[in-house]
Amino acid sequence: MKDPQHELLVDIRKQIVLHNVSTISELSMVTHVSFPTVKKIIDDMIEYGEVIEHGQHASKGGRPAKSYGYNPTFRHCLTLYIEASEIHYRLIDCQTQILEEGVTLVKGTHLETLGKLVDTFDEHTIKIGAISVGVAAAVDTGRIVFAPEYPSLAHLDLKNWLMERTGLPVVIENDMNAAVYGFSIRDETTTHQSIVYLGLGKNGPGAGILLDGHVARGQSGFSGEVSFLPLYNDASFYDRIKNKPYGPHLLRKEEIDALGRLVATFAATLNPHTFIFSDVDLVLDDLSHISRACDRYLPSRHIPRLQIGEWEEDYFFGLARLGIELMLETIPRGDV
Repeated sequence: MKDPQHELLVDIRKQIVLHNVSTISELSMVTHVSFPTVKKIIDDMIEYGEVIEHGQHASKGGRPAKSYGYNPTFRHCLTLYIEASEIHYRLIDCQTQILEEGVTLVKGTHLETLGKLVDTFDEHTIKIGAISVGVAAAVDTGRIVFAPEYPSLAHLDLKNWLMERTGLPVVIENDMNAAVYGFSIRDETTTHQSIVYLGLGKNGPGAGILLDGHVARGQSGFSGEVSFLPLYNDASFYDRIKNKPYGPHLLRKEEIDALGRLVATFAATLNPHTFIFSDVDLVLDDLSHISRACDRYLPSRHIPRLQIGEWEEDYFFGLARLGIELMLETIPRGDV
């Protein structure tokens, strides 16, 4: 059963942290709740150390209003992603400022290494409010449903496994879903657009799909598994791209054709505004070659804008936003 008071508290937290709403009158307006009610909640949040007063906010008339902000030291978020034989992590505050970051090499299984890594934060002096994890695998509501490169994670409910181990709220997301979500937040002009973000990666290709601002995961979390697309009579997309060396190299003819067919397929089905490639995989000169390859299959006016994204930053930013959103939703009222 939903708690209206807690939902209002979460809404106020998100307005302050995610949308930079800073005065009681503004909060009252966006939440459609009376000024006295919002003021009482803000006063309680100040008492608990969750919100701090920033001073006066310039106004167009009358007395300047008091300005409030979320206390960046109140709770923090641990973000991690698993990629091949490494686990990358960042400890961030609610404004996505990095307090600590590093890379851990996988020793034993991926699951064992992940468990040991999160255990090290049990002794941390900083209070963590949520954990977000990205993995190059198909994910369905926290369960890993397809992960051929990570046998220790296959078919595991990783969300519940981590929640039981840490006692913290956890969100698990596919790597390219997190990247496309992060890209859309970093580039506000694309927030309500449809975007495809392709990564060729160390473990094979995958795509994150954003439709009108919402991540498309599909009915079983398998959306974006483009390896399986039968783009040729005798071969899949993966068959044509699997020999590409890892890293940003100029594409070969067969790789350009495969990527041209893939972009054309998305253009004819989803008609996205933008198709993003990872800076880990391509160089800028590749885009014109892929665009010309698309011209063989559909009119140029339907080809999406092609660009290269900053994959790791987009990925981490998506994980950060997912973790911060979860943290703001799950901190109990009055928890110190």
